[in-house]
Order: sequence, then structure tokens, then C-alpha cells
Amino acid sequence: MRRCFSMGMEGRFLAQWEENAESFARLIAGEGTPHHRSILNPCVEDLIGDVDGKWLLDAGCGEGYLSRFYASKGARVTGIDISQRLVTTAQETTSELDLDVEFRVGDICDLSESVNETYDIVLSNLVLLNIPCWKDALREFHRVLKSGGILVFSIVHPAFNFYGPGAWEMGEKDTETGRRRGLFFKVDDYFDEREYNRYWRTRTGEQFPLPFSFFHRTISSYVNALTEVGFRLIRIEEPLPVSDNAFFDREKRIPFFMVLKALRP
Repeated sequence: MRRCFSMGMEGRFLAQWEENAESFARLIAGEGTPHHRSILNPCVEDLIGDVDGKWLLDAGCGEGYLSRFYASKGARVTGIDISQRLVTTAQETTSELDLDVEFRVGDICDLSESVNETYDIVLSNLVLLNIPCWKDALREFHRVLKSGGILVFSIVHPAFNFYGPGAWEMGEKDTETGRRRGLFFKVDDYFDEREYNRYWRTRTGEQFPLPFSFFHRTISSYVNALTEVGFRLIRIEEPLPVSDNAFFDREKRIPFFMVLKALRP
């Protein structure tokens, strides 16, 4: 299999996902975290709409749970990820399922193996905030989408980005939810677009082997970059939890995610 990575995605960025692949796959556990399931995924599904019979690119597919989900809804899915270990996990998890999905190693900033106007839908779920070559990725998404195709991508909300310049001021732990109460959210240097490095933890609290890179960018940077490469912005969503569980108290007060939908005219 040819591995051709853009200058932005080689080296340490590739190493982060290869070394963290096993921990990441266990955290996702075939269905996503509680925040994915109760906040992000329902919003993404609503924006994508009917996928039956459509060609869908899952750009930065990870261990493939969303690829499998949309294939089960009738989409013809290609899942691409930079990590060979995550792609192998995706292939193994999907091998015994009767789904129209193909996983392959690739760089979403250089989709040279995909011809122009191939896909009806490009989904990039919590990916652009982790890569330096995000504008290259947007250009490639535009190129591989058919006329009238849509791009749906999600990020951690830039204005309340605790992987970047923001943080919750925490109170005592809530005995009911097991989470510390959020007193208020504090943020500074919103306009300072730069890289932050953050460790994730497993469901049982162990630290991942390597920190992930998170790139803080403003909302206007994302929106303007979309229009510069030729997309037309359709919707921006700041999804609320669909669950009334007290566990999501913080996320009911301040948006965790932002999801954007754009059209390739």
C-alpha cells in the first residue's frame, strides 16, 4: 500500500496517531464517547441527511465507527486515516459485517488517489483541529466532491476550546455524576492561533502514550477558509446534549462542539 503523506502530516503528527492508536480505539469502543453519542453524532447525522446509495468519504476515519454507521444506512463509504494501526483495527472490526465500506491508509491533505468529483458527501469528524495542513484538506475535499455535494465537519468549539486557550474553573465533584462541577469557563488569547499539546486519558484514567496536537483557530478562520476554496456555507450548529442526564451539565451551559455544513456549488 502506497503511503504518501503531505509535508504537514508526516513525522510527529503521524507518530501521535500510531502510538496512541490502541488507546484511542479502546476509548471510542466502536460507538464513540458519551459526548459523541449524546451531543455530536445526532447533530452530524441530521446535517448529513439521507445517505442511501450515496458515495461518502469519511476523512480521518479513525477506527471506523462512523464509516460503519453510515454504511449501515446505505452509503458506499471510503474511510481514510493516516494511521496504519487504526486502519487495521477498522478493517478487522468491519470484516465480518456485510457493509459497503473500504478502509485505506491515506493523508486527507493529499487525496491524490481519489479522482475529481468522486463523492456525494465528505465527513470529517473532529479531524481538522488536529492537523496543520487543514486548508489543504479543505481544498482536497472540494476537489473530490461532486457538484452539489456536501461537506460536514466538526471541531471542538473554538470560543470555548479547552484543548486550546480556555479552561473550566472547577468546583467540587458531584457525587451523582462523578464529574467536578463547572463554576465558569475562562478564556483568553482567542485570536492567538497556535498549536497546543494535550494528553488524553482512557476510560479508566490512564494517560495516552503521547500528547495530541490541537490547533486553535478562530471561527472566522474556518468560515473564511471554506469560502476561499469555493464552498458555500449552509449551516453552523452548536449542538446541545440530546440527553437530560445531569452528567452533561457543563455542556448544557456552554457548547462543546461546533459543526459546519457546506455545499460544493
